[in-house]
Amino acid sequence: MTPNPTALFLLLALLTVARALPAAAAPSGPVLAVEDTMKTEVSEVLVNAPRVTLDEILNRVHRGEMRRDSLVRDQSYLQTVRVVRDTDDKHKPVLVQETVDRVYMAKPDKARAVRLRDWKLKAKKDAEGDDKGVKVSVDSDMSEEIVNFAFRPENRGEFKFRIEGREILGDHLIYRIRFEPRSALDVFAPSGRVWVDTHEYVIVRQALEFKQSPVPLFLRGIRGLVVERKREGDFWVLSRVLARMEMTIPVPGVGKSFDFGIQFSDYHINQGIPDSLFAPARKQATK
Repeated sequence: MTPNPTALFLLLALLTVARALPAAAAPSGPVLAVEDTMKTEVSEVLVNAPRVTLDEILNRVHRGEMRRDSLVRDQSYLQTVRVVRDTDDKHKPVLVQETVDRVYMAKPDKARAVRLRDWKLKAKKDAEGDDKGVKVSVDSDMSEEIVNFAFRPENRGEFKFRIEGREILGDHLIYRIRFEPRSALDVFAPSGRVWVDTHEYVIVRQALEFKQSPVPLFLRGIRGLVVERKREGDFWVLSRVLARMEMTIPVPGVGKSFDFGIQFSDYHINQGIPDSLFAPARKQATK
């Protein structure tokens, strides 16, 4: 094959220039490689479709929460409560309390908790003999108001909302929505943000902030409260609640600063719970 004269000329010119350039001095220290990875850009696409308004998103969240609640007729789960003291970064955290209950709930107003485990590092009781540990009560409401209280129509006017961002996780679009009290004088109402899965417009995570303690006589402040959900089959249910508390008056055996957590597991949903399970236990007659 006959060489291309133009190509030979360019090659000779490049070699001549290379010989004429001075040799670079060898570096005396560490050397960093220059990143030469190929870079690509995707051109912008103008979308003419109207964007869903914030009000419509809030309405969809309410409808999604209502739908989630309507699907659950009865449920049972394990509820594990743990309290950890010395969370002020000055001492090593210590587990001081753990309780496990099997909770049964059925619409419209049935609820029962059966204690399976009750452990305390050092049990403390008051003068009447009542346990002074941290207690969690169970009611019959399955609508999980702790997650969606700000999005309920009766409460929405008390808060202002804004979209902080949108994220894609797998094939799910997640909205991150910030809310805070509409009035600056409402110092006891929480602010926070929620993560909304737009597949069903259900809140899957919520983080709350409290500017001031709702009960300052006993509770100095809540340094953070996180509520998370998980999917169990076709249902979104509570997964865990985490809070860091600072008390005004020390709790016996716990102290002023402690972490409080509730974990929900081993769900059984819409499998039928007999009414007899909720009947109060009969007291045996004394002879």
